Amino acid sequence: MKPTVVIDTNILLRYLRNDHPTLSIKAKKIFDKAYKNDVNIYFDEIVLAETIWVLSSYFKTPKSIIVSTLLEQLYFDWIINPRKKLMIKALGLFEKTNLSYIDCWIFTVNQSLKTTSLETFDSDLKKLK
Repeated sequence: MKPTVVIDTNILLRYLRNDHPTLSIKAKKIFDKAYKNDVNIYFDEIVLAETIWVLSSYFKTPKSIIVSTLLEQLYFDWIINPRKKLMIKALGLFEKTNLSYIDCWIFTVNQSLKTTSLETFDSDLKKLK
């Protein structure tokens, strides 16, 4: 069984942005091991949400770039998370709407749980069905 590496948001950001002289290289080494099929990388839902927030609010990265970049990563078999399909679905919804990623995530999780309702004060989120 392959070892699994849990990464935090900073590892993912340094890897995706390749913007730090030492940290980006260290992050790339982790991903290189995964590309070689030596390790799996556990990609948590919170890491995804925080990465989206940092890329959009701090780095002003366009939503389309954020979504395509993160989807590309999530489609690798060595990126693991039991709710990876939900993460992909929430990213797709995020790309198509003006909702925050968190709202898209909550909506997607609610659908997967097949609950009878999603309680929110967010009028845009209420419009989704």
